[in-house]
Amino acid sequence: MGNAWWTRTLLVAAISGALAASGRAQEPAAPAGAEAIIAALHSGDVEARRAAANALRTADRDIRRRALPAMIVRLQNEKDGQVRLGVLDAVTSLGPDAAPAIPALLQTLRTDAGGSRQEESHQDYRSALALAAIGKPAVEGLLSLLRESGRKENVRAEVMMALGRIGPEAAPAVPELVPLLGDRSERIRREASQALGRIGRSAIEPLIAATKDKAAEQRARAVDALGGLGKTDERARRAVLARVNDPAPEVRAEAIRSLARIEVPDETLRPILAEGLRHPDGRVRLAAVNVLAGRRTMLAALAPELEVLAGSPEIGTARHAAYLLGLLGRDALPRLVAALRRPDSRIEVIAGAMGQVGRPAGADIARALKDPDPRVRRGAALAMGQVRPPVPGTDAALASGLGDPDREVRAAFLTAIGQLGPRAAGSAPAVRGLLTDPSPEIRALAIEVLWRCASRDEHLLADLAPRLDDDNPAVQRRAIDTIRAMGPPGETVLPRVIARLKSRDTNVRLSAAEFIASHGKAPAGAVPALMPLLDDATPRVRIVAAETLGVLGKPAQPALAALARLLEDREAEVRKSAVAAIASLELDAPAVRPYFARALRDESPEVRRAGARGIQRLGPDGALLIPDIIRMAERKENARSVERLLKRFERRGPDPRSTPELVKLLEHREAPVRLLAIRFLALAGRDARAAIPVLERMRDDHDAEVRKQAEAACKRIREDTAGPRV
Repeated sequence: MGNAWWTRTLLVAAISGALAASGRAQEPAAPAGAEAIIAALHSGDVEARRAAANALRTADRDIRRRALPAMIVRLQNEKDGQVRLGVLDAVTSLGPDAAPAIPALLQTLRTDAGGSRQEESHQDYRSALALAAIGKPAVEGLLSLLRESGRKENVRAEVMMALGRIGPEAAPAVPELVPLLGDRSERIRREASQALGRIGRSAIEPLIAATKDKAAEQRARAVDALGGLGKTDERARRAVLARVNDPAPEVRAEAIRSLARIEVPDETLRPILAEGLRHPDGRVRLAAVNVLAGRRTMLAALAPELEVLAGSPEIGTARHAAYLLGLLGRDALPRLVAALRRPDSRIEVIAGAMGQVGRPAGADIARALKDPDPRVRRGAALAMGQVRPPVPGTDAALASGLGDPDREVRAAFLTAIGQLGPRAAGSAPAVRGLLTDPSPEIRALAIEVLWRCASRDEHLLADLAPRLDDDNPAVQRRAIDTIRAMGPPGETVLPRVIARLKSRDTNVRLSAAEFIASHGKAPAGAVPALMPLLDDATPRVRIVAAETLGVLGKPAQPALAALARLLEDREAEVRKSAVAAIASLELDAPAVRPYFARALRDESPEVRRAGARGIQRLGPDGALLIPDIIRMAERKENARSVERLLKRFERRGPDPRSTPELVKLLEHREAPVRLLAIRFLALAGRDARAAIPVLERMRDDHDAEVRKQAEAACKRIREDTAGPRV
């Protein structure tokens, strides 16, 4: 196995033995253990160095101290990431005893010592941890890195992390860190803030000054840092309180968050949070919400104000206030109902908070279903549909509201039944009755809800079929889409869906075409109705019509001329769909060649790819289009596509009918085109006899490769012509 393996084995064995000796109770570390590890660290074998670095993680502290010089050498010279990480762990574990390694650790941060970017970043982090463990002696070196212009963001962030971990002993870094609170990088701002907070008291005065900076971001980060110091310093507490009315929302939000970490009396905090909940900026509101969510006693005291805010027309304010009220449980229901009564309140938002309370509020919500106020009935219905697990009898209670005289209330009850899904199957008869509701919105919603709660009902198709002739396009569209989702059973209504292709509504025409496509080749009678859609003013309709004709396949051949016109459409997606449809018509190569040839010349790569796929579908007959494929080589970006397409025809050669065109291509201005034409004429053999004079003239071609290949092709054609025909 070689000397390297034997050396490695001996070193690993020595290390293992040394560790066993060093781990025995009441026994001092054997000097030989340190010597073995040091020798392995200096080994030229990477596996031996890895074993040594791994052993250092659990070695006796005295062994790690003795091995420190060797570890420093490895930090300065090692290329292997596993070795470096093991050494970094061992250095970190030594703490202040590893001070001699400071220059090597700083070098690691200054250079790209790792391999991949991820490995390099990880080593930066571990190097910074080692410097933090060393403590005060590392501060000046870390500051020198921080001052160096052009230093990578990752390194600067790790340096600040290390300074923060060192804590109060890193006080000399405060003047360097405070300006970074306003850095362009969010990560740098955050790390600077956290480091200053950890350094502690010596950072308080500079941070207080920073809370008055002109830059809002600087003020916000300073307030964040002070939030960790306010419990122990009245100056920090006052500075944070001074920022709760800052004109910049981000500063105000940070002040509120910091107050959650400071021991501020409830009577001081309550008005601040109440004002924060009213603030137009979502960041401020969310900060107040997060503070209150953890202080239930204060939440109850603020309930009257939360009730007012929950009834706000501003959706963000309403959502946050309603959520907080919901945290109070069943006690919040009367206030949430009161918020529903406000004429401009957000019913869906309040209903969500009521549903959030869950089953304990079931009886209260059920009573609200019969409230005289339609807004309360709407909210209660939506809430009941969201309670999980549902309250027993929920489906029956919701079904009873489907006859409500208020259209919006009926819609709310319907929506709630839909939220229950199959659990509300018992409500299907009541929902079915709304399929003829005077409101088209209710009829459309009833179709959706029936599908959600009774998709396997054997009467569903019969219920929905009449809605295909509804006088409202939205209802027609919902009926078409729902029946399409039913699959094969929907085939019985195909004639009625085909009639909808003439609808004036764009979306109805789209839904009808998609419905037809979902039934494969069965509805051939749809072709005449689909063809006018190829001239529709809406690109999406033209696309879907072409795709549907493509799905129909051979029966759609009468649409060839109309599809061909789409090859001139301004929209590339339309042209692509037309090419794909033509490829599906099961026509022979001569019939489709003009269209595929045009697609291969299209400016859109997607259209050209569609043309290539069409040629592939022709199989061996696609050889007729070899000249068209070769012309694609005019563009360099088509080179790979051309090679892939032509490869499938190399064994059989070109179609004899295409030989004259290949001969003409010998005079093309682009050398790649001429070379490909030569290649396939050579494959044609005796069928390319007419090409010999032109190939002979190409001995004077300006391209050396063309001259070479032309001569070889001439020779091959002559040999094939002279031999017996197979």
